[in-house]
Amino acid sequence: MITHNKYPQNLYSLYALENQTFDPKQMEVILVDDASTDKTPRLQNYRPPFHFRYIRCEQNVGRSKAKNIGIEAATGEVLIIIDAEMILDPAYVKQHVRLHQADPNLVVTGCAKHYNTYTVLDKKFNREQLKLFRRLNRKKNSRYRRLRILRIFKKYSKMRLFKKQSIFQRKYKKYAYPAPFFREIIDRHGAHYEGYHLPYIFVVTHNISVRRSTFDKAGPFDEGFKGWGCEDWEFGYRLYRNGVKIIDNPKVKVYHQEHPRSLGNQTKDALINYQYFFTRHPEFEVGVQSLCWIGKNLLEVNELVIEYKAMVHQHPQQYSHLIQAFPILFDQIFTLRIRNLPVTNLMNASGTMRDEQWKHAFFAELNQLKSSREYPKLVALLESLIRK
Repeated sequence: MITHNKYPQNLYSLYALENQTFDPKQMEVILVDDASTDKTPRLQNYRPPFHFRYIRCEQNVGRSKAKNIGIEAATGEVLIIIDAEMILDPAYVKQHVRLHQADPNLVVTGCAKHYNTYTVLDKKFNREQLKLFRRLNRKKNSRYRRLRILRIFKKYSKMRLFKKQSIFQRKYKKYAYPAPFFREIIDRHGAHYEGYHLPYIFVVTHNISVRRSTFDKAGPFDEGFKGWGCEDWEFGYRLYRNGVKIIDNPKVKVYHQEHPRSLGNQTKDALINYQYFFTRHPEFEVGVQSLCWIGKNLLEVNELVIEYKAMVHQHPQQYSHLIQAFPILFDQIFTLRIRNLPVTNLMNASGTMRDEQWKHAFFAELNQLKSSREYPKLVALLESLIRK
């Protein structure tokens, strides 16, 4: 677990780990405190039934390095990586260990049965978070039913809703609601993501598990990522390219505890980090996600990947200029979106694409591809981008 200023949510997460059906004597939990300034350091005195280690970073090292520190310290055969505000279903650890015993070449994710829940009321919640809590609160017969949130915040900046025993009794389900990741993809492609060519997007380290030997195939998290997002996708992509199977475990639920957040900052960080991810792996199935920032969805980009792979496989030498154009166009989309500029004039994205001889060859190949009628989605995409 890595944490930065997530107390007392991280304490609740530890209580949920005490409540696992897996033998606690066979489990170790490593909490990496990435320079928290709240009450998180109190957890160094935490004494659970499992082996527990608290590691403190005196300076903020970021998400990737904090994960690497925890993994380096781990001694177990199966690594479970979770965010510090995740509450795991009591059967979670046992289920994941069983899956890895059956097949050592797995990354197991927890996206289908992902829920959000309220365990702490925080004055810094945004308007949408407060509105949703009021809605959930009205539906429940609880001691907070008639208590106004503003009245709570006059007395507290934070208010815990549960005690330790309540976590054991799973009362956090009272304020939970389903929030699955990529539901439409799982509905279409199933828990093993069959036929989906971007399965690395499910490797979200809010909760995943992987064998140590499998982790070593890909190597540690890339510490070049700054701020929020994409370091887990890049790690997942390396596993995917090494032939590791990525599957979801729909049998156990996970609960993400609501905490104050700024979606605007996260979106900007994610753009910057995704472009960094693309510079590390300038392949079509990575760069194509740039289209999600200009209106495409993840099912549509999968269809583009299918056509692109078929084109490259069937005509490896025929469309070299089109193949060369895609990463240039994708990178320019990222650059313009990061700068909050309109996505236009993409044909002038680089010196290569401004060269008249290169342009002539590009359009000749595009017309040839269009005439073949083999890959209509790729043709439509290219025509759309060069018009911008």
